[in-house]
Amino acid sequence: MDEKTVPNGLTTMSILDLPVDILLLIFPHLDATSFLHLSSTCKALHNADFVNDAAYWSTLVRTTFRVPNQPTAQHDGKRWQKLYKRLLTQSRIYTWGDNDKACLGHSYDTPGSMAHLGPPRARRVNALRRRHISWPAEMQGTEDLGVVSDVQCGGWSTTMLTAKGGLHTVGVLDGLQFDQRRPPFMQTPAMQPTALKYPPGFVQPHERNDPSTAIWQFSAGRAHVLGLSDNGRIWSWQNIELAALHVKFLNHDTKEDGSAAGRGTVHKVVAGWNKSAAVIEGTGIVLWDPLQRGHDDAAIEDAVLVLESAVVPTTGYRRPKGKKARHTEYTDPSMAETVGQVENFVLLEHVLLFSTDIGKIFAAQIFWSDHEQRVAEPVEITISDAENEAFATDVQGSFRSFAIFTRDGTVLTSNQDRLMDLLRNHQAPENLFTRIPALQHRGVISVAFGDYHFHALHSSGYITSYGNEPQACGALGLGGHADPEGRLRGIRYQGIGGDGRLVPHAYTEGRRVWFEEEKRDWIKFLTAGGVDAEEASQRMRMALGTPDVRCQGEVSEWIEQQGRDWEAKFGLKSEEDDELGAYFALSVTAAGWHSGALVLVNEDLAAKVQAACEVRDPSLPAAEAEPEEPEAAAAEDASSSLLSNAVSTAVDYGRWFLGLAPYNVPAPQPHGGRNATTGHANNHRAEQIHVPRDYGNSPREGYKYVWASEHFPRLRLSNGVEMPGEVPFDEWRYPRPEFDLDAGL
Repeated sequence: MDEKTVPNGLTTMSILDLPVDILLLIFPHLDATSFLHLSSTCKALHNADFVNDAAYWSTLVRTTFRVPNQPTAQHDGKRWQKLYKRLLTQSRIYTWGDNDKACLGHSYDTPGSMAHLGPPRARRVNALRRRHISWPAEMQGTEDLGVVSDVQCGGWSTTMLTAKGGLHTVGVLDGLQFDQRRPPFMQTPAMQPTALKYPPGFVQPHERNDPSTAIWQFSAGRAHVLGLSDNGRIWSWQNIELAALHVKFLNHDTKEDGSAAGRGTVHKVVAGWNKSAAVIEGTGIVLWDPLQRGHDDAAIEDAVLVLESAVVPTTGYRRPKGKKARHTEYTDPSMAETVGQVENFVLLEHVLLFSTDIGKIFAAQIFWSDHEQRVAEPVEITISDAENEAFATDVQGSFRSFAIFTRDGTVLTSNQDRLMDLLRNHQAPENLFTRIPALQHRGVISVAFGDYHFHALHSSGYITSYGNEPQACGALGLGGHADPEGRLRGIRYQGIGGDGRLVPHAYTEGRRVWFEEEKRDWIKFLTAGGVDAEEASQRMRMALGTPDVRCQGEVSEWIEQQGRDWEAKFGLKSEEDDELGAYFALSVTAAGWHSGALVLVNEDLAAKVQAACEVRDPSLPAAEAEPEEPEAAAAEDASSSLLSNAVSTAVDYGRWFLGLAPYNVPAPQPHGGRNATTGHANNHRAEQIHVPRDYGNSPREGYKYVWASEHFPRLRLSNGVEMPGEVPFDEWRYPRPEFDLDAGL
């Protein structure tokens, strides 16, 4: 629109005449509806640069739902806009792994009370299987929490942050702290999400929003939780049953007026393995011992003065903002190009690492004893090679492992032991970093580390797993040892305890965590031998029962490819315009032997995918194929065949893996086929008595899955070996990868 002169001589201007910088300053003051209305007024404002403005949508999501910042995804405005639309109704919490002290928020009971059936040894096996959750399962009791914006695992707990600023936890915060009041003299596990409390006189988050108790950012350590409130106050919990302690420092001033900047402002808190830490403007990163509140403490006590703390050297610099801003006493200009401003930091067992705004990473060793509490001078970690100068954008980690992210999409992983050589000798070892192929230039947003396993969250909304799971605890989320589908996902179990280790092939493309239940049925079907277990016996022995890892690795990769783009495989992906899919992981977390994820679930799309996987059983009359009522089906399952299925399945799976005929279950026949022994047509109802419901070929009475007539995969391996069998060779859904068998080691 051109300038116009009005009768009084003044010149009018349209909004398009304003500089772009002015428009970008206006946008943050608009809600989502107003912003979209404004951008729809003309073509110039409706282009992608404005509609998908990353700064606007990321800020809106983070302020509305308290979603933590994701540095590696902060410039993806289209992604943030989609998340805003779906967070209102679709956030779900999934957990998996070792359910010790109820840290997953799952009940120990199963439908049908299977624990009460069978001999004592069988009961012990069933109890172990319930304690070890190998597939992601939705946490119970979260329906009344509202929108959950963040989730983090502790050593024996899982803590969630809601959009209203409340913290809720399951399990126990400190699994080693003794409580002398009552047996078993340990902290009592919270089976359902339990709100973390504040001292008397403070507003509890469920009552109303109050800046002093509404948590903006939190961190779950091994045995305690730190929270940073809206007004800048630091709270610390070490027991779910006890109220928080307000953290104050003897030697450092902190602001609690809600301002976003200025000396004393706390920008972030981190709860580590055995320390607490916070970034305080004008001071730097401050460390202290986690606070402890006893049951005998005065109920009115609400604050503790931290007497002993340590400041990480060279972390106090803050870059002045604005063209006319000047350096202050804590913005030394000499630090601007040598260290820079701290952007993020992680607290390992004995080392602290931080990233700065000039693309550098520093590490400092922590010395903490009764005689001294200090942090050594930080040492810069060189991440550039002879050809490229890498710019580090983030550092993430916990316990003894960490990952460094660079601007070009590289992800470098390492651990505390390797780093010690650099900190003590000031000389980096040759193997300081590992470059896992599946993490390089794959849109990795975050990496979450447990004791022996870790997960990567990708910008496309999927999670990949790496490392080991001790005692087949299910920490990888890829299926379990007792239900051996984990083997087809690429896990090799060894030792008396059944420790699981991923095959080296899994580090080339990664192994994705599945949330779709029908995928689990599909792989259970293949694990049982497919449609003809006898014909597949030699291939199953070759893939799952030999010391040679090659066949298992390549078969598991074939399985991985078939499970990828599951919605597109059934022709449903084009129906959704947000491209986030039925299950979109917003964050991932891990600690100890367990993991969790915040997932956006499009239930309508998930139901369509589930329905696309089912067909009526052609062997039954139409009237007979009508689905049963859920309660009736569950009752029949529990009363008629639960025990026989449980016993026969454990025995028959083992024999199938060895390539032997099953004891009690005849090899499944194709739909409408005839029994090889009698020559008579297969009887569906007789089959239902013997074949377990979770065999994977049928979702419910009267229906079959579309894969019910498929066979166990038969491949031509990369070394030229052809898997035996009488069925045609299977093709790869995508090109077979060039496997790097030394990756991830």
